[in-house]
Amino acid sequence: MRYINVPVNKILIDKYGTLGIDEQSLVILIRLMDIYSTSDKLPEFGTLAAHTTMSENDISKIMKNLIQDSLIEIETVKDQGKFIERFSLDPLFKKLIKAADPGAGEKKQDPSKIRDLFEYVELLYGRVISPNEFQRMNSWLDDSGHSPEKIKEAIDLAYQNQVTSLQYVERILNSTDNRKEEQSSRRRMPVRSWLEGEDVFD
Repeated sequence: MRYINVPVNKILIDKYGTLGIDEQSLVILIRLMDIYSTSDKLPEFGTLAAHTTMSENDISKIMKNLIQDSLIEIETVKDQGKFIERFSLDPLFKKLIKAADPGAGEKKQDPSKIRDLFEYVELLYGRVISPNEFQRMNSWLDDSGHSPEKIKEAIDLAYQNQVTSLQYVERILNSTDNRKEEQSSRRRMPVRSWLEGEDVFD
C-alpha cells in the first residue's frame, strides 16, 4: 500500500483533525511518509527532530502516541546479522482511504476509553508498554473488535493469576469468544497447556 494512487499528503492535511492527529504529529507523519517512499527503516529520533522546534523527547512521545492510535506499526527484524527496527504506514494509509470516502462510516471506539485502557495497563504492570505490546492491544481493538472494557476484564483476570503476558491475555479473549455460544456465565482460565513451550510469566 506504500504506492497507493491517492494524494495521501493532501488527504492527510485535509483530514488530520478528523483522525485525531495534532499538528506536531502531523509534521512527523509527513516526514515519515517522505522517508517511507524510499525506505522502511525507522529513522533516528534526532533525524525526525532536525529542523523542527521539537526535541528528541518530544519525538519519542509522539511516536508512542502514533503507535497507540494505530497510525504506524514498528517491528524489530534481523537483517544481515543485526537487529533493526522497521516501520509501516499501512495503518495510516488505510485510515486515509476511509477518510477520503464519505460513505465509509465505520463505528469507532471511544478514543478516551482506549487511552484509559493503555494507561491502566501501564499502571497495573508498573512499566511502560513496549511498541509490540501497543500493536498487539490495538489489534484486539481494531481487528478482533474487542471493547476496551472486555480487554480490561481479561487483563484483570490474568493479573489475578499472577500472569502479565499479553499472549496469555489473548488466550483469555479467544476462549471467551469460543464460549459465547455455550451460554455459560461462569468464567474460567484457559488451561496453561495451551501455551506449550511459552513462558506465560514474561
